[in-house]
Amino acid sequence: MTGRLSSLRVRITATTTLIVLVVLALGALAAVALLGRSLVDAESQTAEDQAEQFALDTENTGRLPSFDADEVIIQLQRDGRIVAVADDDIDDYPALPVAPGDEVVRIDDERYLVRSEPLTLDDADYTVVLARSLEAADEAVHAARVLLTVAVPVVSVFVGTLIWIVVGRSLRPVERIRRDVESVGDDPSRRVASPGGADEVARLASTMNRMLDKIEASQRVQRRFVSDASHELRSPVAAIRQHTQVALDHPEATDLPSLAGVVDAEADRLHHLVDDLLLLARIDEGSGRTRTEVDLDDIVLAEAARLRALGVTVDTTRVGPARVLADEGLLIRAVRNAAQNARRHTRTRVDFTLTTERGQVALYVDDDGDGVPEQDRERVFRRFERRDDARSRDSGGAGLGLAIVAEAAHHAGGTAAIESSPGGGARLVLRLPEHPDS
Repeated sequence: MTGRLSSLRVRITATTTLIVLVVLALGALAAVALLGRSLVDAESQTAEDQAEQFALDTENTGRLPSFDADEVIIQLQRDGRIVAVADDDIDDYPALPVAPGDEVVRIDDERYLVRSEPLTLDDADYTVVLARSLEAADEAVHAARVLLTVAVPVVSVFVGTLIWIVVGRSLRPVERIRRDVESVGDDPSRRVASPGGADEVARLASTMNRMLDKIEASQRVQRRFVSDASHELRSPVAAIRQHTQVALDHPEATDLPSLAGVVDAEADRLHHLVDDLLLLARIDEGSGRTRTEVDLDDIVLAEAARLRALGVTVDTTRVGPARVLADEGLLIRAVRNAAQNARRHTRTRVDFTLTTERGQVALYVDDDGDGVPEQDRERVFRRFERRDDARSRDSGGAGLGLAIVAEAAHHAGGTAAIESSPGGGARLVLRLPEHPDS
């Protein structure tokens, strides 16, 4: 395995091995120290018991009992002078120190633990001084130290090798996922092969596949958006070119006012289309949009006044006060698009209703036209989606008006939907969270 995965494998192995080595080393030092302390304590207890027993026997018999052992030195002292020894073979040793507790001395380059016990003999004060050799304890500690000095690095290397193998096998599926994702650029329909199971790697593969699904869907939407936008932009451009070419080739077939009227109408259509495309692009980018307190009833009443000026009968008697948190410019555009959609399809009138209930603001825009079939009510909010009866250049738009309404509702934390109006036409419903008065 190469690259980052190998680097990760090395870092994990090195770090873990170092931690194991440090822990084992500290544990070995503690074990050796504990072993040494335990052995010395055992020798101390033995020396204390022996010193007490020899002191008792000496008081009972009036003399120091004999004791022949190479690892033990026993002396009977008075005022720091040797009076008797338990073993005549060691009578050349100097007087051992008398101390209230344990004391370690070195005799012939060998460590001894010394214990003393006072006694009274013939109304005189004596002391039994006993020294036990610590050679066996020192040899045991040395053997343990040598063993652990070899064992700790060996165990650390063994653990490091196991970790290297385990991490390598664990990262192998991750490397396969990386290669699969890298090859997706050549074929967007390809997906990551699942390693099976329910562990973190399997969940990673599942997450990657969901992400790739979203990317592929986004690419399809983007390609469709570009294709639809190109088609819509081509139509007014083609109309302008057609009329200008006719005017150039056949001047007698048209006049300047007629040509100017066609060009102006198509340019206006082109202008609105470009504005809608730019607005949707900015919404998709998520830039330049901030939410502030907006009086939705003021926007609705202003739009109703605009429709009345265009000769449309409008009812606003059911418009109540409502405040929301939204981008004001985007919300104005959404209300206008909803009103324009109702104006385009109504026969006699457009009704606005604005209510607030349970923390929700609901805006209803009703017309008395033919309505929208139930199977088309979700589709009309998609970009460049138009019903067959709305494809006329004179009455229909580019299919972006209701898409902007849906985006505005989503930006404000609400929803947009199409229902049936009480008059039999279409009802556009905009539901937004209410922003309470501070």
